Amino acid sequence: MTKKRPDLRLVGGDKKPAKKKRPLTAKQERFVAEMIRGATQADAYRTAYGDGKLKMKSSAVYTEAGRLMAHPEITRRLLAAQASVERSAVSSALSKRRWIVERLQHEAEHAQSDAGRVRALELLGKVTEVALFTDRIEQVDNDLSPDQLRDELQQRLLKLVDDG
Repeated sequence: MTKKRPDLRLVGGDKKPAKKKRPLTAKQERFVAEMIRGATQADAYRTAYGDGKLKMKSSAVYTEAGRLMAHPEITRRLLAAQASVERSAVSSALSKRRWIVERLQHEAEHAQSDAGRVRALELLGKVTEVALFTDRIEQVDNDLSPDQLRDELQQRLLKLVDDG
């Protein structure tokens, strides 16, 4: 007596296997590098694909450069490079801000003149985190009807006249 083997089925087998990502070609890599350096799409294409002797119409260069920009890996790399530049700019700005605040603190403590010390303290008071000298406007919304508003104004005017 032989044992019957169960029927096995692959569940969820309608999904296609993931395609292997192909690395960028040397010319595509050069295109990305030129774009990161700040070249226009057309100039990056000419540099990467022409080696100085590209004999294509400008419209064809623009079309091909646009096709390269639609390549998912190229787009991903350019976005990553842009994000890196933005992070560097923010980091640099924060470093400069920190340095300036430290220098102002030093001046506030060690300035040779009282005016220099007061000015350093004033500038430190204007720093966003401190916001000591920032004007604030408080807006209060009273949902008064026109009649209620008129009555309130009359009462205030009468009070001013009586006090004056």
